[in-house]
Parts: sequence; C-alpha cells; structure tokens
Amino acid sequence: MTWQEISIQVPDEYVEPVSYLFSRYGHGLAMEPLGGGQVILRTYLTTTSRQRLAHIEVGVKLINVLEPVGDLTFTPIGDGDDWETAWKSHFTLLEVGRRLLIKPTWIEHQATPGQLVIELDPGMAFGTGYHPTTYGCMEALERLIQPGMTVLDLGTGSGILTITALKLGADRAVAMDIDPQAIRAARQNFRRTRLQRRVTIAQGSLPHALAPAQEFDLVVANISQRAICERAPFIAPSLKDQGAFIASGFLNEQKTQVVESVTAAGLRLIEDCPREDWTTLIFRAP
Repeated sequence: MTWQEISIQVPDEYVEPVSYLFSRYGHGLAMEPLGGGQVILRTYLTTTSRQRLAHIEVGVKLINVLEPVGDLTFTPIGDGDDWETAWKSHFTLLEVGRRLLIKPTWIEHQATPGQLVIELDPGMAFGTGYHPTTYGCMEALERLIQPGMTVLDLGTGSGILTITALKLGADRAVAMDIDPQAIRAARQNFRRTRLQRRVTIAQGSLPHALAPAQEFDLVVANISQRAICERAPFIAPSLKDQGAFIASGFLNEQKTQVVESVTAAGLRLIEDCPREDWTTLIFRAP
C-alpha cells in the first residue's frame, strides 16, 4: 500500500478549519508553526483513498473562496507504516513555561528534578502544545492551578490541558468535546497517564448536567472566539467564587468580542497573554 503526505501552508486564522478536514479524512495531523502568522499542516492518505482526498480538496477550495490559502502539496512516502513514521517525525520534546515538558509517547526521556512530563499521543485530535493557544493555556494553568482544585476543560481535544491541570495538582476534572474523535483520543491519553479515575469525560458542551452552578475552581476553553462568546453565559455560573476562566483559541483581533461577551456574563479580565498572532485571556469570577 502506497502512502502520500498531504500538506498545506495556511495563515493562523485558518488552522482550525483545515485541521478539522485533515483530522476527519486523513491519518494523523502534524502542525509546524513557521512564524509570521503562517503554519504548515500535514496529514497522510493512501494513494487509493480517492473519496477521502476529494473531501479534503473540496474543503480547501471552499476556504480559498474566503481567502487564498495556497494549494495542497502531495509527497509520496512509500509503503506500509511509512506514513506513521513520517507523521511522528514532526513531533519532538517541547518545554512549556517553567517546568512543563510535553513528551510524545514514542520518545524516551528521563525527567529532570522538578520537571513535570506531560506524555501525550496526539492521535488525530487537536492539541499538541505546538499551537500558540495550547502553549498559552498551559502557561496559564501553571500559574493558576492550586492543589485540590476542580477543573472543567471545555473542548478537550487530545486531553492535554486536563492532563496538565491534574499533573499540576488539581484534584479532579471534567473534560468535554463535541468531536467523538477527540473524546476517543483524550480517553486513551487519560488511561495511558493513569489519570482516568480523576477525569469525567463527556461528548458535548455547555450547558451540561456535569457543570452545575459553582462547581469549578477553574474553567479552561481553548476553542474559538465564536464558541466562547456563545458559551460565556453558561461558563460564568459554573465557576466558584473567585474562580478563574482561561479563554483561548482566537486571534488577537478577535479579543474585543471575547472580552465583551465574557465580562457581560459577569467575569472580569485580569490578564492578557498574547503569543504570536493569538492570545490567551484570564478572567476571574466575583
């Protein structure tokens, strides 16, 4: 069976829709930030997967109607499991904040004293730490998590932020995502890291029975500007008094809409953490 790598260079604001296409119809998803607001996305398909490829091509053409993002590039990579080797080669050890280290499951590493290792198999779910918004959320969690906290991870993806929160000392977490593929990847990562007993995982979003009023010390949502604005009226009541909300997944130019929606829901902005063209905002409940 012959495989090919499919790649495309896109602006930051189109990472999410193209990532969705690649993760839904391809095998594996790798992301390489180039700086200057550009990212290369990669996935893999057999040369006989014509229907899957057609879905990707149609999706990219529709995106090009909104803004030119370039053409798909096809690179033959050989037979058998060569696609998996090629995909994994794009992931390395990644240091985040003062003491966090993201380690793909296939890389051997001996932790140094004080280092918290987040072992992760990205699978085909969004959330590897390489994207500026995931990085920003992890840095915020490192500053905010206190022992014994209860956390809600809205749009958990690979589960990376839930794992980070629990490793930093949170007592338990609820992880939600609307994508069944993300739920599968997150569940596998929770089991692999032996954290599954401290996590309740559910497919869906807010409002939800697992997020009653004043349930969480901290909510983190690395999703999108629109999703955060729509869910802000449900996020705010789920926080305990003085609880924190970490919001990310949007561009700097979309910050104003997020701040307006979240403050209208009753939270106050306490920190703005820009990174490249993206930002992470931290709010506090009264």
